Amino acid sequence: MDRGTIVLYVATSVDGYVATADGGVDWLDVFQSDEVSEGYDAFFDDVDCLVMGSTTYEQVLGFGEWPYDDRPTYVVTNRDLPRTADTVEFVSEDVDELAERLERRGDRIWLVGGAQLAQAFLREGHVDRLRLTVVPILLGGGISLFGDGPRQALTLVETTEYANGLVELAYEIDTE
Repeated sequence: MDRGTIVLYVATSVDGYVATADGGVDWLDVFQSDEVSEGYDAFFDDVDCLVMGSTTYEQVLGFGEWPYDDRPTYVVTNRDLPRTADTVEFVSEDVDELAERLERRGDRIWLVGGAQLAQAFLREGHVDRLRLTVVPILLGGGISLFGDGPRQALTLVETTEYANGLVELAYEIDTE
């Protein structure tokens, strides 16, 4: 049986931060465009399920209406959080167990974030692809996407440039 593919798809500043120190992502707002939305929509159309950390989940709740339609969403947490949709499942299993369950469940799994969860999946070798939307801004500090994560070779498979200065880089994770 084929296993699903886990894709870390996230926006990051040029200096590698996904949020300000207080978790803010309002710096992304000025870079929204129809062109970028079309790229996101094309990616999202192929997503079978999502996984995210509790802080990311709470941040998404603050944006208003649940944006992930009927896609199964796994939120990694040990806290009691409000369930916003029937498709949301709160999980507390370790990364290896969760990744294996997700890989059996879906063909394309979107690792939404946050940084700590992304680092844990990378450290344990459970990310197959990276899709990094590099935003033309230097934050100078904040929440680092990769932190002190593992050294990992990547192979660039696609580059998409947007008129507003964003660049999306798609990488395969080298397994050798």
